[in-house]
Amino acid sequence: MNTKVLIIEDDFIIQMFLENIISSIGCNIVATVDNSDDGIKMIEEYSPDIILMDIGIAGKKDGIEMAELINEKFQIPFIFITGNSDFTTIDRAKKTSPIHIFNKPIEQEVLSSELIEICKKIHTPLT
Repeated sequence: MNTKVLIIEDDFIIQMFLENIISSIGCNIVATVDNSDDGIKMIEEYSPDIILMDIGIAGKKDGIEMAELINEKFQIPFIFITGNSDFTTIDRAKKTSPIHIFNKPIEQEVLSSELIEICKKIHTPLT
């Protein structure tokens, strides 16, 4: 079984970077969207195993508000990716219980190895 990953990221370059890494470790990217409204639609349509999400996304909700909705309605594990490193934002993000928070810029090797371990942790085997 392939791990189904949804990416919610509004920076096209980072989207491509994430897609490349996720594909290279054997995960299946079900969709890549750049805002919370489309993110909700893709969660409902694809039921991903894990979500990689920027904190600062467009739409009716920011990434942290999306995380609260994901916890409440879908119970899908998620990882934050953020360029915001201020204490208030990170503290607010941590309260939503993400599996991990990656700060931008992201190192390819670190992301790859962490994602492999995270997939093992959520009991979704990689192919």
